[in-house]
Amino acid sequence: MANHAAWLDPFWLGKVIPRRLTPMMTSDFYDLPGLYWLMRYVLRVIRVEEAHARREAPELQEAVARLDAGECLVIFPEGRLRRDENRPLSPFQRGIWVILQQRPQTPVVPCWIEGNWGSFFSWKNGPPMKNKSFDWCRQITVVIGEPTRVPAEILADHRATRRYLEQAVLSLRCKLDGSGAATPNANTPMTLPDDAATNALTDRPLHRTPPSNTSSPPDDVSRDARD
Repeated sequence: MANHAAWLDPFWLGKVIPRRLTPMMTSDFYDLPGLYWLMRYVLRVIRVEEAHARREAPELQEAVARLDAGECLVIFPEGRLRRDENRPLSPFQRGIWVILQQRPQTPVVPCWIEGNWGSFFSWKNGPPMKNKSFDWCRQITVVIGEPTRVPAEILADHRATRRYLEQAVLSLRCKLDGSGAATPNANTPMTLPDDAATNALTDRPLHRTPPSNTSSPPDDVSRDARD
């Protein structure tokens, strides 16, 4: 679960998470000429229509099925790319709540991607790939929080759930200093609680720490990625 400012956000997450990911991607990018075969058969992306999620939306049911199969789902709960320079995170849509209603014990890993706004694939100064030059060298910082489960009393209400998850993501942004560099440094290992339910996140052993109180905002670790 991450903020979403550029089309390449799933790629940045894939560079720092040692696991094959299953992104959910809106149709405006999925349907670009020449990308369909790659999206469907190589990356196995879940295509999401550019519309508000419905409880019985087929893409949400496919997401639940992929989680049931042990896949690691990447979801951008805002539902679209960032549009506003002064608004780093838009309100989350209902889709993630609908998924968690069916899988309430699924651990959610909040992430923050910094440096993607203003890139060639962002909405700054207009739609992606327009009114801006291609970035050959751009620093991207990915901050990864601890896995958390939404408490049952919060999950009972979709608004409370969305606010809880928004805060989990925004709290990671607060860990960045004014230059956009992550603290601690890029060599800090990603931490996961010693819980079998989080095994879907990684194919190889990682540094592990005891689980924290999941009802409070998660702490974070961070990694840098460069294109």
